[in-house]
Amino acid sequence: MRWNGESVSPPRLLVADRAPMVAAALAALLRSHGYDVAAQSHDGAETAALLGNGGIDAAIIDIDLPGPGPQALLDGLRARGNPLPIVITAPSAYHDLLADIIDGGADGVVLKSENPDNLMHCLAAVTAGGQWIDRHAVVCALDRAQTANAAGSLTRRERDVAALVIAGQRNRSIGAALGISEGTVKMHLHNVYAKLGLETRTQLATDERVRVLA
Repeated sequence: MRWNGESVSPPRLLVADRAPMVAAALAALLRSHGYDVAAQSHDGAETAALLGNGGIDAAIIDIDLPGPGPQALLDGLRARGNPLPIVITAPSAYHDLLADIIDGGADGVVLKSENPDNLMHCLAAVTAGGQWIDRHAVVCALDRAQTANAAGSLTRRERDVAALVIAGQRNRSIGAALGISEGTVKMHLHNVYAKLGLETRTQLATDERVRVLA
């Protein structure tokens, strides 16, 4: 059989998506582009078993695959020294999960909302030993890194003030608790708002970045 003009077999793929209809449609698309879809699965356990059987050149895994999820599957492969290319498909709204999966070592990330050609570009890259991450997914990862850096840039006193705001205390009681004036509390709050891109006390009180650091 010829693949990309050469007398070699096309890459054998595993398609794993929790929705059988989606998996079937994706398999049909891949076959129309000459790929050999060797197997389909719809949960993490089945996917892990198929990956363990070998005979697969790359796997396309839904980020919502019920447990074990794609990161656990990826970690398991790498722990065994298996470099099998893993491509993750995901909705664009999954900002944190996209950042996690990129940090976790996925070879490819393709957004379901984008052009199907992106998946073909991704597969061409990863089956050749490269990496292909959708640019919107990269933006998600960078945004989260910048957010974390902003929260991490708070001084110890700014964190103390933020923690007491989260606890529901007013400026006067915060000042008394920390041994500083009410005006100094306001100054620290101004700095916190500026660093985190916030405008109100309510936003600060519900901001998960500060809850983690406080």
